[in-house]
Amino acid sequence: MSAEKTVILGEGSIVVDKGSRAEWISIASLVITLAALVFNIGVVYQTVQEHDRRIVAEEAKSDQLIPRVERIDANVAFLAEQAREQRERGFR
Repeated sequence: MSAEKTVILGEGSIVVDKGSRAEWISIASLVITLAALVFNIGVVYQTVQEHDRRIVAEEAKSDQLIPRVERIDANVAFLAEQAREQRERGFR
């Protein structure tokens, strides 16, 4: 059973349906769905921001490792050259 409300505006009257229970349930469902969607978008956005922060931190670490690796390579090359020279001296 649908309840009606009559609103009197000036000379005429307008009949407005208050809405059935099913309509209110569907509206509430829509509102809840939209709220869940907004919440999930917020969670995804926060996760993306956290991952971006971690990537920047890892890139900073990587930038510090490159000179260290270059020094290690230079030391290994130097030691390999020394070992080669010692082997050559030993064979003479």
